[in-house]
Amino acid sequence: MKKLLILFFGAVIAFANLGFAHSPVAFVIPKDGSVIKQAPDKMEIAFTAPAQLIKLEFSRVMSNEKSSLIGGLLGSEKLEAIDLGKSHLMKKVNRHVINMPMLDLGLYKTTWRALSEDGHVIKGEFAFEISAEGADASSAGAEFFTGEGKIKRVRGSRITIKHGALGDLMPAMTMEYDVAEAGPEMDFKRGDTVVFKINKDLEIVSIKPK
Repeated sequence: MKKLLILFFGAVIAFANLGFAHSPVAFVIPKDGSVIKQAPDKMEIAFTAPAQLIKLEFSRVMSNEKSSLIGGLLGSEKLEAIDLGKSHLMKKVNRHVINMPMLDLGLYKTTWRALSEDGHVIKGEFAFEISAEGADASSAGAEFFTGEGKIKRVRGSRITIKHGALGDLMPAMTMEYDVAEAGPEMDFKRGDTVVFKINKDLEIVSIKPK
């Protein structure tokens, strides 16, 4: 019986990791697993390509002890739902910004479901804690970030770039960007190495070959 339980939980964890591995999320703010000092007034979920949020649930974890991995998978944690309204749903954009109510100290969890650009249903979750011992806001609040990468695809005014980490905003990844705000039409092709500057709306405001 013990061996069967180990195999069962191993399968559950592997399945969960597989689902999240294909989730095209560029970043979330607050970051998953972060402990922050000041309650955020906004939540951000950014995807690597336009996506529509179709469901978003935000809750405060009321358990006295932080949930374990297995506890979370089995849904045993005690949650207090917090209404965020629905104005942020069904908008096909890369970056989704959701206004937050006043939050007390505590642990909070977000689960979301969305439609990807190709119509597939994707989902994920993240959690953060507000604590007096938490860290100050990171540089993710900066207005612009500079990156370097290689172009993988050109599609009109949108360019897919494989790049390194962009400050504290997002890790290294391959992502499609809108370069319409970067100036006149540019003659880039697959394989070009470029240096670019991006704003918080995930728009490239300047780009040039390296």
